Amino acid sequence: MDRNYTVTRFVTDIPVDELISKYFDYSKTHELCKACSGYAGTWACPPFDFEPEDFLRQFSVFHLIVDRIDNSGTANVDEAQDRLFTEKDRYDAEMLELEKATPGSYGMAAQECVQCKKCARLSGHPCVHPDKMRYSLESIGAFPVKLVHDKFGFDILWSDGESIPEYYLLVAGLLKK
Repeated sequence: MDRNYTVTRFVTDIPVDELISKYFDYSKTHELCKACSGYAGTWACPPFDFEPEDFLRQFSVFHLIVDRIDNSGTANVDEAQDRLFTEKDRYDAEMLELEKATPGSYGMAAQECVQCKKCARLSGHPCVHPDKMRYSLESIGAFPVKLVHDKFGFDILWSDGESIPEYYLLVAGLLKK
């Protein structure tokens, strides 16, 4: 892919026990999720029919992968967000490929699921793309802001709709057995 900006990758392995003890609190993230307009709007979002901590405990290591997307050279917020969503599509596809290449693993997604324009969950139907839908760290109870800061020493930045942050981050990875 020919791009006129830089994407820098940061990677580390975290034992799932540490992920849960230091960066997990499903009751808090679930309350935050309830405030979102997309709550219960996709199969990747809570509420779930399983316990997120039990889901995580199926694995022993979380291979955290963070891509930092440089926003220099963007003319406006829309252009920066277009760059982010282009990279999100690439990143999420890469997580699925890593999962396929690593038996017994589960690839996490960056932010919310965007596989369908309207999720089948809204009509009471099962997921149309279970082969592509993946949970984000936030949806299953983890706090990526603290995780990224502690592991890499920088912060997650957001736009207020008018300003362009120095960079955007895609935060996810691979849960391994």
